[in-house]
Amino acid sequence: MALAAALTSLRENWRQSILSAVGVAIASIAILLLVSIGLGVQKDISSQVEDLGVNILIVVPARVELGGMNFNPNFGGQSFLTEADAQNLTTIAGVREAATLTFAGGGLKYGDKSAYPFTIATTPEWFAMHKAEIAEGAFFGPGTTTKDPIVLGSIAKETLFGDQDALGKMVRLSDKEFEVIGVLKDQGESESMFSMQSFANVAYIPYQDWKAKHPDAQIDRIMVQFDPATDPKVLVPALEKKLGERLDYQQYSVLTQEDLLGLIFKVMGVLGTLVVGLTSIALFVGGVGIMTVMLMSVNERRVEIGIRQACGATRRDIFRQFLIEAVLIGLAGSFAGLVVSALVNTVLASTTSIKPLMTWGTVALAFGVGVGVGAIFGAWPARRAANQDPVVSLRNL
Repeated sequence: MALAAALTSLRENWRQSILSAVGVAIASIAILLLVSIGLGVQKDISSQVEDLGVNILIVVPARVELGGMNFNPNFGGQSFLTEADAQNLTTIAGVREAATLTFAGGGLKYGDKSAYPFTIATTPEWFAMHKAEIAEGAFFGPGTTTKDPIVLGSIAKETLFGDQDALGKMVRLSDKEFEVIGVLKDQGESESMFSMQSFANVAYIPYQDWKAKHPDAQIDRIMVQFDPATDPKVLVPALEKKLGERLDYQQYSVLTQEDLLGLIFKVMGVLGTLVVGLTSIALFVGGVGIMTVMLMSVNERRVEIGIRQACGATRRDIFRQFLIEAVLIGLAGSFAGLVVSALVNTVLASTTSIKPLMTWGTVALAFGVGVGVGAIFGAWPARRAANQDPVVSLRNL
């Protein structure tokens, strides 16, 4: 009965109902878009980390404290890792391969075209553990006879050569030319928000060739592949101990892929909390709008309230009716926000590299926000209506 009465009242006062629902809708759109985009970014980043390969541990040239937000200032600076460290790690039981990665940097040039892939000088072991596939040509390795070979990712190839064949062409990196011997298969990441920093936009050159040309080149990462039957949580201390035989404790860390994702998501979580906190101001404003409209409705409907009370309606009945009205307004605003957010997400996904992800949890959040805002900000007007004196209300008849 209370629900029917609430629906009738909302229908009769539909202008006020729409006005108060708009505020909740705007706040819902802001929050839902942020949550959807955040989930999409997390999925995107997870995909990028998974592209490292299976059963991978990452040795970084700095101490990373996983229990907090403390990063060693050397994380992106000088590295004390050596080729010998990589070789020593392969002697540990459970380790299959170890590959070194050096960030060569610099753009690639072919004729008047330029590309800026993530250029990595690496050893052939990396191709055995990384799940990249060759679309044309081959990876470099011990049997490679080409002098100064380079393997291009799909984005770099497309940027430099378009539909032309890239194999055998010479591209310039810094002050040296490299011959293209392979092109990676497109992994479907070219539309990713992080495609320009991913393994879709990459170029590989041999580490030994780069080291010979640049004696001061450092090893920025050591990638370690371990046997699937080995527990990485057990293997990490063994690798740390082996590295600690030569290096200072602050000069290295061994991370699992879960550790790496945890660090990234921790930073994203802090930023997300701040942004959601700011957008919650809009939600508060929407709630205040519901409360204001409901208080106005109570004043305008004093006679109606008095008549209902005179006909036997209890204070609980009156309270329940007005509270349901507020909750329905909140739900209507959240539903409208959900619909608009879904449309905006579709447009973003089809026209930009941002790929928002709307889950059932997001839908539940939308309706939870509507119920919560309506219940919280509608409680006071409902209580005020319930405590109305019927005698005073009926004087205006």
